[in-house]
Amino acid sequence: MAVTSSKTPLVPKKAEETQPDPFAHLPPYTDPTTGFLSWLPRSWIPYAQLMRLDRPAGLYAFYFPYLIGLMYAACIAPTAPKPLELLQLAAIYLPMNILLRGAACSWNDTVDQEFDRQVERCRHRPVARGAVSTTAAHIFTASLVAAIYPILTLFPEGCKLHMAISVVLFFIYALMKRVTYYPQVFLGFPFAWAIFFCAATLDVDPFGIYALPTSALFAANILWTIIYDTIYAHQDVKDDEKAGVKSMALRFRNNTKLLSATLAVAMVALLTLCGVWTGSGAPYYVGTVGGVAAAMTWYIYSVDLGNPQSCGAWFHDQFWIVGGALMAGFAAEYFCRVTDATVWQN
Repeated sequence: MAVTSSKTPLVPKKAEETQPDPFAHLPPYTDPTTGFLSWLPRSWIPYAQLMRLDRPAGLYAFYFPYLIGLMYAACIAPTAPKPLELLQLAAIYLPMNILLRGAACSWNDTVDQEFDRQVERCRHRPVARGAVSTTAAHIFTASLVAAIYPILTLFPEGCKLHMAISVVLFFIYALMKRVTYYPQVFLGFPFAWAIFFCAATLDVDPFGIYALPTSALFAANILWTIIYDTIYAHQDVKDDEKAGVKSMALRFRNNTKLLSATLAVAMVALLTLCGVWTGSGAPYYVGTVGGVAAAMTWYIYSVDLGNPQSCGAWFHDQFWIVGGALMAGFAAEYFCRVTDATVWQN
């Protein structure tokens, strides 16, 4: 795999093709001197950055839907799985999602390298700065996708199809910002597909008798993604506009909070329907429905869309408050189910 030094400048283009560097006044890239990446060999650093190993917040976007889907599936599975089984599955989901996220980010950085060079926050990404060649990045992406397969052999056969669909959807999403102001909608689908994967993990047919509640939870996850990624994209609206990158943050730049609040109401309504169609009890409505309503209200009201630091910080924090609420009701329902089954057995 061909690797260039992380400090090696890009190969100059022909004079007529050379574009002025819009960030020439800013400090140049230097390798990290603290944190996890500083311990790696220099040649490994660009590939760790392609996988975003130094930025765990993005991993939550991949991992939380799997945890939520797992708890949901545990509530509707024909036989309630034991807590240890759920913990084991959650543990297996983690490295799988690290690889999946790495492949998605590596692909995204490769196809977006020309855009990234025009966006201040993204200009030092490995492909954009010339630390990894386009060919090497493609090979690395393919290697990460291939590395997911051995993990998939631990799950039922149907999970392979759901993972394949997720990968394809992530790869399509990376191209959407060129053709539509709604790439966040497309991003929501591969993240929400985790619900189907987790149902299949516990041998629940997501399109069978639980098709309606599963679809409601799937749609709620799509809306969640649209909300947080649109808010997150406000970090780059000025640079994105100059670079020609489309996003819902640009399309709704003056009405993002109204849009987010509307989508949050729809999200809560879908979660309510999910509970009705699964016959969930009070713990679900208090934990998930009420919890998400409160968390979304806090998130949307508190974030400062004009402050990139606020958008970035809330991107991290909202996974714990919104994602935690989503899981809380399902977890409570699951433990009620397990407890009831234990009482009856005794």
